[in-house]
Amino acid sequence: MAASNLIQFFTNAALFASQIFIPIMARELGADDLSVGLIVGVFNLAYFLSAYLFGILTDLKGARRILIGGLLLSAVLFAAQVLAGNLAALFWVRALAGLAAGIFPVALTVYAFHERAGLMGRFTAYGSLGWAFGSLLAGLLIFYGPIFAVSALLFFVSFAIACRFPEIRSGLKVGFLPLALWRKNARIYIPYFLRALGAQTAWSLFPLYLMGIGADKFLVAAAYFVNCFAQFFFMQYLERFRNLYLFYVGLLTSVLSFIGYAVIHNIWLIFPVQLLLAYSFSALQVGANQEILRNNQERGSAVGILNAEINFTAVLGPCLAGLILCHWGFDWVMWFAAGVTFLGLVSFTYVLE
Repeated sequence: MAASNLIQFFTNAALFASQIFIPIMARELGADDLSVGLIVGVFNLAYFLSAYLFGILTDLKGARRILIGGLLLSAVLFAAQVLAGNLAALFWVRALAGLAAGIFPVALTVYAFHERAGLMGRFTAYGSLGWAFGSLLAGLLIFYGPIFAVSALLFFVSFAIACRFPEIRSGLKVGFLPLALWRKNARIYIPYFLRALGAQTAWSLFPLYLMGIGADKFLVAAAYFVNCFAQFFFMQYLERFRNLYLFYVGLLTSVLSFIGYAVIHNIWLIFPVQLLLAYSFSALQVGANQEILRNNQERGSAVGILNAEINFTAVLGPCLAGLILCHWGFDWVMWFAAGVTFLGLVSFTYVLE
């Protein structure tokens, strides 16, 4: 296995294991619906700012120091989550963990692009396999302290592996507001943003949604595992197809997935929808990443914008989810996700031609 794939696997397992029960942990510490959304959102806000900044710095300063520094800092701060004994502590430690976790992913993606000559399906697939392993790990460990400790260990092992990487520099000068780069890739960035906004609105409260239709903690983790493990297989197969075709199919099947969540209220029937979701995200993610990396010399900045979009929507999504849940309930959270993703499909198909 390529070293970048191994780090992708370990770090995504650590991230996912640590975050999957955060909404439930916040509830147990006394958070209301809106507070749950804010605690989930602050991690993503910090990640968004960090991913955007360090994506540009990857082009300006080189990838190696950013990669190893981000991994080491993540190991320290994810271990510190063990100390979160109240809502205020949980809020601030998740914010710091988000800052650390956003430092290294773009640099790691640049290494993967060089290792596999532009084919990103297997690299992204190992991220999904990491999510699957992380969800399984969380379901088996159950208690928050051991989950955070194992996540920190995975980051430290990744740091040790990355210390052997050579330096990669693009030699390009990129501004901190690369508007020309954004306009060049708007056909990908705009629908990707809208789909991510729908997804993040749904996922911020997804564990609570599953528990509301009959799941326990193990079934919550199992639902995530099915989605992520299926992605591991889909992504490796899909990398051979045309990028824009994959992107379109990913948007369309995402709309169908969110509608499925809105109308199905049986925990066992959710699992087939998880497979459809796995296919939709696989097609979207492989298509978007390969298209962006192959058509831009400023790879760190271009992927940094894509990653930042995910995490900016992960700030807005939990807040929107909390507001929608307070007034209309879980079903309308899912209908909102389907509707905004459909707007992304329309923008890709017609508006941006």
